[in-house]
This record gives sequence, C-alpha cells and structure tokens, in this order.
Amino acid sequence: MGNKNAPLTGKVKETVSMPLAEEQATISKQRKVHSRISLTRSTQQVEKLLETELTHEHVEIEHVPMNYQVADDYPAEIRQEGDVFIIPVIEEQVEIITKRVLKEEIHIHKHTSKEEFQQKVTLRNQEVKITKQKL
Repeated sequence: MGNKNAPLTGKVKETVSMPLAEEQATISKQRKVHSRISLTRSTQQVEKLLETELTHEHVEIEHVPMNYQVADDYPAEIRQEGDVFIIPVIEEQVEIITKRVLKEEIHIHKHTSKEEFQQKVTLRNQEVKITKQKL
C-alpha cells in the first residue's frame, strides 16, 4: 500500500457537491377588519317666517297746459323738481312767422309706498351621523 502523505500522481478527480437542504421564505398580506363604520343621513325641515319690507312705486302722469310762446333758444330739457319729472313739449305753430310755443309740460309724480311682507318657507338641513363599531 502506499504512503498517505505521498503526492497524488495521475489524474485529479473533480469534486461534485449535492445540496441536501435549502430554506426559502415568502411574504404574503391578508386584510384584517378591525372595525366597521356606518353612516346615517337625516334631513330636518324647519318652517321659518321670512320678513322684509317691500317698496312699491307707481307714477301719475299729469298734462299741464302752458300755451305760451318761448324763445328759439328755450332749453326744452327734461328737469326734475322734487319728486316730479317735467318734460317740456314744444310745438311750432305757423302764422305769418314761425314761433315756438310751450304747449304743455308733462309732470310725472313719483309715489313710494312700503308694506310689510311675510312668507313661510321650508328650509331643509341634512346631518350625517358616523358610528364606528369595533369587531
């Protein structure tokens, strides 16, 4: 037999390794319910009385006869005296000569009245109630 410590002569054999055991790890997720939430919506109706003051205006038209002659440069412009608007109406009359005559003025009187106004209306309001239930 040979010497154990003697160098190997000839061909060297390759080493082959075989796995005997292998560990593997996996990760997974699961949903877990801890609590439930419920919503409740309710609508309330409340009758309210609305109050305000209403303003009404109406006009009264009055034709005021004037029938007097005015100059050619008479300012026939609309004017206001207090609550009255005055609109001059000019007419040309033919004689041997032309003259301007203030035929009439239209006076518009403005009247304002106020009254109390009330009306019942229904107003709605919604609320949401959230309830959490632990499991």
